[in-house]
Amino acid sequence: MTPESSSARIASFCKYASKAIDKSEQSESPYLLLEAINRIVPFKFAMSVVYQPDNAPIYVADTFVSRAEKRAISLYLDGTYILNPVYNAYLAGLRTGVHRIRELAPDNYFSSDYYREFKVQQLEDEEIGYRTYGWPAGMEEIVIAVELPAKRMAEISLHRPVRVGGFSEADLQLLSGIEPMIGAIYRGIWRHIKLQDKPQSGKASSLEALLRNFGAGILSARECEVAHMILKGHSSESISSHLDISITTVKTHRKHLYAKLGLSTQQELFSVFLNSLDGALQVSQS
Repeated sequence: MTPESSSARIASFCKYASKAIDKSEQSESPYLLLEAINRIVPFKFAMSVVYQPDNAPIYVADTFVSRAEKRAISLYLDGTYILNPVYNAYLAGLRTGVHRIRELAPDNYFSSDYYREFKVQQLEDEEIGYRTYGWPAGMEEIVIAVELPAKRMAEISLHRPVRVGGFSEADLQLLSGIEPMIGAIYRGIWRHIKLQDKPQSGKASSLEALLRNFGAGILSARECEVAHMILKGHSSESISSHLDISITTVKTHRKHLYAKLGLSTQQELFSVFLNSLDGALQVSQS
């Protein structure tokens, strides 16, 4: 980036950031902040949600256009977020900063059934309820995490096509440089969004419990742990490292849990879990 273009981008960022501050009480303010970021580090699309303890994420803003993309957001908020690496990084104590999604994700995440079948690949049938159908393929993602009061955390995720090079290290450095201002603006916006919050249902805690209890009564405690890590996208090597057991033992647990659940593949395991998630949400909505 030349000094001239750098100055122009910073000036444009400041222009929209100022508008976001001035209109922090208005519904357009999150979109003005996204536009401010777009002026200094261009993206194809972006979204923002706020994660919170024991409840589902709170939707804030997105720049999606198509119905399929909008549906993807709804399905994510309805349940598939519990397997998402950003949400799980939040639960593990993610702090304010700029992160590449691949740095937050388990080692096998991008080849997992969650990513391949339910996030990126656009399938026509909908026999499995809660997949993130319609999520655009071929995107690289970076995340701006903003710590909020009451142990909440905002996610601003930016997406750019891999075919145009994704995000460079220079892009991350630019975002890291302005991240304190982004965080300050977001917290100002959040104070007004929070006032409009409706009572929450405790959905996250119930879905987390569903994940924790998945296989209970059928699988051993260790087999349950292995199943949960498979669902979140961990490879056998990663499971071995996290649980401090040998890869051979991991493979044995995988074989036994598949047999006990009457399954043959990882995809079938994921389908069974997503069907149980779908059923739980239908009961809670009835």
